[in-house]
Amino acid sequence: MPQKIKDNNWKIWDEFNVYGDILYKRAIGKIEEMQSAKSICKLLPSFYKKDMSLLDVGCGAGHYLRSLQLRLDKNIKYTGVDATKNYIKLAKKAFGSKANFLTGDIFNLPFDDKAFDIVMCNNVILHLPPPPTQAISELIRVAKKYVVIRTVIGERNYIIKEVRNSDEGLKLKVKDEDLIGKNGDPLSYNFFNMYTVEYLKGIISRIGKNLEVKIVFDNEWKSFNNRKIAGALATKVIDGRQVSGNLILDWRYIIIKKKI
Repeated sequence: MPQKIKDNNWKIWDEFNVYGDILYKRAIGKIEEMQSAKSICKLLPSFYKKDMSLLDVGCGAGHYLRSLQLRLDKNIKYTGVDATKNYIKLAKKAFGSKANFLTGDIFNLPFDDKAFDIVMCNNVILHLPPPPTQAISELIRVAKKYVVIRTVIGERNYIIKEVRNSDEGLKLKVKDEDLIGKNGDPLSYNFFNMYTVEYLKGIISRIGKNLEVKIVFDNEWKSFNNRKIAGALATKVIDGRQVSGNLILDWRYIIIKKKI
C-alpha cells in the first residue's frame, strides 16, 4: 500500500482546473498534442496489434486518446481512468459516447485481473506518495500482456514536494505567504519524485517472477517550450534537455511484459 500521508494536501488536481482546461484543449485539437502523447505513439507499434484493448491510467481529459486515434489506430479499443473527477468530465465532453472514461484510483483500479491487453500510465507515478509499489502492482494486475510506464528517472532516489502558489491557477485555502506551515510541511503541494532504475526494477521483481522488464529513454521529442500554454514553469527544452522549473527531467519508459 502507498505510504500513509497524514494529510491530503498533495491532492491538488481537483483544484487545478487551469491544467484540466489545457488537457481538454489538447484533447479536442485546439492546441498542439502533448510531446509524450506523440512519443507513446512511436513506442506502442513495437507490440500493439489491431483489436488489442488498452487502458490509459491517469488519462486526464483524453488527450492521449486523440493522439492514439490519429497516429496509431483510429478504432483503438480504449478505456481511460483518472482519479480527478473534473478531468473525466472534460474527457466525456471531448469524446462523448465514442470512448469509455471513468473515475478510478490507481491504488485500487476498478477492473478485473488481466482485463486489458496493454495498460499504460504516463507522467503519474512521479506524482504519487512514495513508495510506488502498490500503484505499479495494480497496473500489472489488470494487464494481460504489457504495461508501459512513463516516469522521471533519477541518479539517486529523490522524494520531492513541489509547493504550489495561487498564481498557478489553484484554488488555495491559504495565502501564499502561509503555504509552508509552522512545522515545515507544505500546505499545498504535489509530489515530483525521481526513482533510480535499480529501485524500480527491484519493486517490479518483487511483484512477480513472470515479468520481463525493459527500460528505454524517451527521446522521441523535438525542442519545445510550453510556457505560452502552461506558464513560466512549464516544461521546456534547454541545451537539449527537458527542464521543469529547476528540475532536469530524464524521462524513460518502463516496459513490462508478462510471460504467459
